[in-house]
Amino acid sequence: MTTKTIRRGKAAATDEWLARKLIEAGFGGADCDFPDCTNARAPRPPGKSGTPTKFCVQHNNPRDRQKAYRKRKELEKERAAAPEPVPVQQAVARGAREEQVLASLLPRVLTALEAVHQGQQAGADTAAVAAHIEQVTSDAAEKVRQAEQRCEEAVGDAEAARAEASHSEQAAEHARAERQAALLEAACALGEAADADRRATADRAALDELSEAHRELRDTHQQLSGAHDALKTRHEELEQAHTAFTGEHRQLLATHGRLQGEAETQRRRLEELSGQHTRLEETQRRTAADLAATQSENTGLAARLDELQAHREELKTENGRLNGLLEEERQRHRRELAALQAELNTARNAPAPDATAEHDDNHTPGPDPADSDEDTDAAQDEPRVPVAIEDLGVHGGAGWTLVRYEDDHNRWRVLRDGEIAGSIQPEHSLHGTSLLGWSARTGHAMPLRPPHGQKHFANREQAAGAVVRDGLRRASAPGSAAAVTATFAALTEPDQNALVAAVIPLAIATPERGGKLARLPQAVREAALRTALRVPGEDDLRQLTALDATELGRSKEARQLLRALQELAPSAAQQETGPVDLGTIGGRAWRLEPDPTYQGGYRVLADDTEVGAVAPVRRRKTDTVRWTAEHRRHTLGRGPAHASRDAAARAVIAAEDAWVPLPELDDEAYLRIPAGLRSDLYGAAGRVDMRRGRLAQIQPGAYRQQLHAALGQSRRSASGRIRGQHLAVLLDAAREDLGAPGSAAADRLYEAIQGIRSVFVTSTSSKP
Repeated sequence: MTTKTIRRGKAAATDEWLARKLIEAGFGGADCDFPDCTNARAPRPPGKSGTPTKFCVQHNNPRDRQKAYRKRKELEKERAAAPEPVPVQQAVARGAREEQVLASLLPRVLTALEAVHQGQQAGADTAAVAAHIEQVTSDAAEKVRQAEQRCEEAVGDAEAARAEASHSEQAAEHARAERQAALLEAACALGEAADADRRATADRAALDELSEAHRELRDTHQQLSGAHDALKTRHEELEQAHTAFTGEHRQLLATHGRLQGEAETQRRRLEELSGQHTRLEETQRRTAADLAATQSENTGLAARLDELQAHREELKTENGRLNGLLEEERQRHRRELAALQAELNTARNAPAPDATAEHDDNHTPGPDPADSDEDTDAAQDEPRVPVAIEDLGVHGGAGWTLVRYEDDHNRWRVLRDGEIAGSIQPEHSLHGTSLLGWSARTGHAMPLRPPHGQKHFANREQAAGAVVRDGLRRASAPGSAAAVTATFAALTEPDQNALVAAVIPLAIATPERGGKLARLPQAVREAALRTALRVPGEDDLRQLTALDATELGRSKEARQLLRALQELAPSAAQQETGPVDLGTIGGRAWRLEPDPTYQGGYRVLADDTEVGAVAPVRRRKTDTVRWTAEHRRHTLGRGPAHASRDAAARAVIAAEDAWVPLPELDDEAYLRIPAGLRSDLYGAAGRVDMRRGRLAQIQPGAYRQQLHAALGQSRRSASGRIRGQHLAVLLDAAREDLGAPGSAAADRLYEAIQGIRSVFVTSTSSKP
């Protein structure tokens, strides 16, 4: 007979209900699944969900789990290979199983009690634990009842089996013995259950104590939670404060960096100021020295001022004497005028012959003698003088000006070559408190329209420009334009503008306004007015250029007028404008021809061959006109060294008499220059720069090209020969044509050229 044995404690492990209850309670549940291990399963870790492990703490590792798996598989194979038991064997096996169940009740109850105890210690719910204990107790009683029932069934089966098979008596006896043992074990289990009930009562009391402790711990936990919340709030406040302090720290770091940069900038600025302070100290020392020199010079000027004041007093005395003489002359003039008037009255009253009567038919009566007095004549004949003149420049070949007279009030007249071309005036509001703009009218009093979208012109210049544009569209009347002298027309536009701007203060000067310019003769002021209107005549320019500093004074306007008249000075100082015959000198016919390239200058001709030129120069209006002389591009003297035109011409004639001409260009003498002189010329020509300076600007252009070609030929070789057409240009070149006055290279080149020329002069003079 084959029986199946079940390992002790396995039934508890296979009881699904008990295992599920234990798992729901949070405990390990039944025994460990490892073979021959009766330890409880390991509890589920707190805070983790899922199915708890089926092994104890000792065997809860991969190696032991693998062993248990292999053992379970071997047991399944043994069960599958075992033969099907006979009915007797089944009954015996059932009795064995019942015995096993009864035997396993006690460990299960103990395990359940231990689980309850552990649950009480862990602080589980008191009511749930008590209900679980009662449920376990009732389940144990039910199991015992079922075991008894199964035992009775087993007895019935055993009797039936004994009736069916007498040869299995021994097995039945054995089964009864096992049954008796099971009953004994059940009785023991009941006793142990009673003990368990008493322990459960004790455990309930302990559970009450634990519940009280749990309530105290819960209150403590609530207090700690409140403290934790307060600490958390405090922590958040500290975090915010830390964030604020961190931001302030970053700002302070940025401010620190900026202040460091500013400090570095200030340090560099301090260094610069220190350097400037040092330079200012040096400048102060130099200024102190200059001040001392200026003070010493001021002392001399003060003495000169005293002399001038004394001379002024002398001039005042002389002026008083001359005024007395002038008054005596006026009295004498009045007496003579009265006598002449008496004679005229006598002649009118006397009978006249027929011829005289016939002549008097067309005679116009003369002015009243009383009108011949200076004061009366000045009051009646003086023309009207404008109070302001504005120059508009040249447009369309005509000169344009703005003129305002005293009776014009705010109106300005626009003149074209002295003729009225239109007028402009400001426009004010009804109350006259604000300026609205400017209006413009043509010479026929026709209004001009302002730009599109505007009611008035924005300013005076815009309104005047509209009149100028209208005048340019209209053709001027034949013969209406005033004649302008060729001297004024020959000036460049900037020179014309400068001259017009300079004569305007003289043109508007009147005795009533005062000033030294107003004391000039009326004819001079009228000439200045016509010049300011851009219609001067030849006599007007001659009168203006005849003025000097003593007549104009030392005012700013006078100095500007003197500077503007400097361009007209040479032509005004020149008395003769045509050719001048100087006669025959040294067997040659000499004459002067006007130089078209220099106003007021002359070309000096000998036998109709130009040999030089003379020109007038006056650097300042107060200076005397002096003359420069030039002979074959060589300046005679330093600057304007000649007092008159004839003296300058005589200097040119003397230089021509002393000049020795060079041989013909095809003469072989040019090819026989000594090697040493050619070497000097080669070295000197290589040092001058033809691309800048005097050599690059010399005029005329044809002469400059010839001079550059000759210098280029001289630079080619130190031993090469130079042809006559190039060498002749170099030998006749002036020192100022080769470079600036202080240029050492130009001086060396000129010396080399003069050395070669001296050889030619010597060879030419030695020929018969």
